[in-house]
Amino acid sequence: MDFLLRVLAEIRFFILFVADWFMNMVPPEKRKFVPVAALAALAVLVLFFGIFTFSRGKSGKREITVVTNAPSGIFIPQDELFLPDEPDFVPGVLLERERRASWAEDDVAPLWRDPMKNGEQIWRDQIEKTVDEIMGSVP
Repeated sequence: MDFLLRVLAEIRFFILFVADWFMNMVPPEKRKFVPVAALAALAVLVLFFGIFTFSRGKSGKREITVVTNAPSGIFIPQDELFLPDEPDFVPGVLLERERRASWAEDDVAPLWRDPMKNGEQIWRDQIEKTVDEIMGSVP
């Protein structure tokens, strides 16, 4: 960062030195025309740069040709290259269902598993004991 600041200071010093030298070369009564002449020179440079850029852009463009039936020997049918269109139908959607007043055991069996079966009470007791210990240690 220090190096960058030194370089910028040197560049600023050089610009001021050149500007001071140039202003000393111009007589005092003509110094008010220096900024106008500098802007005119800058405008001419920008104009030449623009003309140069646009003239090279036109000559540098190439024609793009599209070959539709190229005899390359490789041809892939369109139905193998792309997926077929999807059928245009919307399946029926059930937006709501009627609530049941009561559920039979056969209806509930795929949706519910009793945690008290198959010895899971042991795990429940262990979890409750651990929770009680944690809650007992909290002030």
